[in-house]
Formats: sequence, C-alpha cells, structure tokens
Amino acid sequence: MRWHTLAVIKPDSTQEHKDTIMNQMKEAGFSISQVKETKLTREMAEEFYKDHKGKDFFNNLVDYMSQGPSIMMILSKENAIAEWREMMGPADPEQAMQVKPDSLRAQFAKSILENAVHGSSNVQHAMDNIKFIFGDIPS
Repeated sequence: MRWHTLAVIKPDSTQEHKDTIMNQMKEAGFSISQVKETKLTREMAEEFYKDHKGKDFFNNLVDYMSQGPSIMMILSKENAIAEWREMMGPADPEQAMQVKPDSLRAQFAKSILENAVHGSSNVQHAMDNIKFIFGDIPS
C-alpha cells in the first residue's frame, strides 16, 4: 500500500538545493504527486507548527518559515512517512552528520532551525498537513 506524506523544502534550501533534494527523493523511490512553492504568512506558519506552540523556539521557527518561499510536496511511497523521516535525518545537523551522514540534513542544513527540510511525523499529521497546504487529500 502506498502512503502519502507532506515534505517541505524550507526557505534556506528552496533556491539553492531544491533540485538536488528533489532528485534524491526520486532516486529514493518517492513519487512527487503535487508541488507548490509558497511563502507562508506568519499566521499560516503558526497554524502549521501549532504542535510546537509554547516551546521556546516557536517564535523563531515561525519567523524563519515565513521569511521566504518553501517548496511543499506530497510524496507517495510504501511507508512514505517513515522513509521520508529516515531520509531527512535528525533535526540537529551536527547529530545528523554523525549518525546519518548521507541524510538531507547532514548535507544541507545550516542549523537546528535552518535544517533544510520538514516532514510529517505520523499519518494524522500527514493528512492534516496535506489538507492545510493543498486543500485535499489524494486517494
């Protein structure tokens, strides 16, 4: 069974690394069914990252995600959520370089905030994120 997940190339990597990241996605067997380049408003970023509200990094994350365009994609593959999270690597690029040096964050992240990519953490988040960004959930 093929699953869907939301993948985001964050503002710091959108222009510089998007082609390389998207090529690596395809090489890993992901199908990219929808793509949208969009600049999140502050309000959209607050809603998108509402699970982090109240954490000390929340405002910096919202500011960062609303500073420029991001590439939003629906990825499809068997075990898409887990496979995409594995491909992204740990959120902290220093940790990613040590434990998963071929991960996207090890290759492209600048910091724990500017960590290149985002992915849904579970099926419910994937469905919610896809609906929020694209307005519908593919069958």
